[in-house]
Amino acid sequence: MEYEDFKKMYLDDLMVFYLGLELFGENGRDKIMQSTDEELNAAAGIKLDSLFTEKKIKGIAEAAKRFSEMKSVELLAYASRCGIQLEDKPIDEPEICPLCGGSLHYGAYEITDELRTQDWTCEECGATGKEAYRMIFDCHFHVRDPKGKLADR
Repeated sequence: MEYEDFKKMYLDDLMVFYLGLELFGENGRDKIMQSTDEELNAAAGIKLDSLFTEKKIKGIAEAAKRFSEMKSVELLAYASRCGIQLEDKPIDEPEICPLCGGSLHYGAYEITDELRTQDWTCEECGATGKEAYRMIFDCHFHVRDPKGKLADR
């Protein structure tokens, strides 16, 4: 599937997109690729027939089949380009006590290859803990050529 087809499927009907992705995840690439359209429609129908029309169920099965034809890295890249958030937002907020919502006072910190942690004490309730930040490569910026000229990228 090309990116534009993936994006169209995502924008046209979110319910079909997400349920197709769920059907793909539940059944796996090999099982879906070996199934006939009728078998796939029946598998989707068992779970969804009381909720959706037969046409919608066929669309969900078709979405699952199209996902199964993609490499995982391609599916994830397309999802990211569409703006689909692939992980949940953090449970906690930085600089806010997870117990009382008070302000945090920071102490010592430690940096490893992939994580930065910092000790904290809540200024309101006195709770203590550590705050963690993942360090993941994002991009290069302020790139200059050997003569010091800002690279046009």
